[in-house]
Amino acid sequence: MVTEAVKALTADEITSLCLRHTLYDWSAQAGLKPMAIASAKGVHFNTVDGRRFIDFNSQLMCVNAGHGDRRIIEAIKRQADELPYISPFMAHESRARLGRKLAELLPGDIDKVFFTLGGTDANENAIKMARAVTGRPKIVARYRSYHGSTGTAVQATGDPRRWPNEHAGGVVHVLDPYHGIQGGTDSAEAALNQLEETIRLEGPQTIAGFLLEPVTGTNGVLIPPDGYLEGVRELCDRHGILMICDEVMTGFGRTGKWFAVDHWGVVPDLMTLAKGLTSSYVPLGAVGMRPKVAACFDDHVFY
Repeated sequence: MVTEAVKALTADEITSLCLRHTLYDWSAQAGLKPMAIASAKGVHFNTVDGRRFIDFNSQLMCVNAGHGDRRIIEAIKRQADELPYISPFMAHESRARLGRKLAELLPGDIDKVFFTLGGTDANENAIKMARAVTGRPKIVARYRSYHGSTGTAVQATGDPRRWPNEHAGGVVHVLDPYHGIQGGTDSAEAALNQLEETIRLEGPQTIAGFLLEPVTGTNGVLIPPDGYLEGVRELCDRHGILMICDEVMTGFGRTGKWFAVDHWGVVPDLMTLAKGLTSSYVPLGAVGMRPKVAACFDDHVFY
């Protein structure tokens, strides 16, 4: 067998081919010039033309373990040698061990997960679960939020990225408990009062879940005032609304605890995970759920 030598592409060739054959998201394509990356190790990544950068952003706030961690790489290799794919209808040791480990780490009595391919996918499924469990159509989310780029997740996203994608109803937005929002709220009490007023005006019996990032990520790294998450938990309990916490960015140590909700001792009904779950070495997300949510699917199919 003769292996033909393949000449490495230059940085300009890589960039040119990527722009020609790849559609980049969140950007108008004209004028784009993405950086051509060759490799990464630890906290650094290296460009094809020889420059070295400290990755302060962990790419998309996701490479929690750092680049090139041999433990993760070797585990991926071992799994690929043994079994690279299995149907979601099957059981396997890796799936069993990961489910058990997540049940140990997740807050409160969350002890079951539904695996997905990423964070957006996790949020989509959490929304479907909330609607299936409650039989209610609406989801409440906040204006300073980001929950993903697909279907309902991008509509739940509060920032202007949702505007071109609002082709269906079912999502209601509320203001956040942060300073500096025109006409907004600046305390836990004011934010909770506004949330409760919205719930009453929309009809509590129509709202399936309240989807929120415990600490807002791409819209400003905004930490809620003490008492806010606790108040949200109480309001959701009072009105039969499921509290859905999007921990895709904040999970797995990014805020100094395993999950951001742990800072306030709050246990959501549903929790979405991705990014740090695998440090983005492989695509994987999950929806964690409390027993009262999981029990619904004992006798009902999750479509």
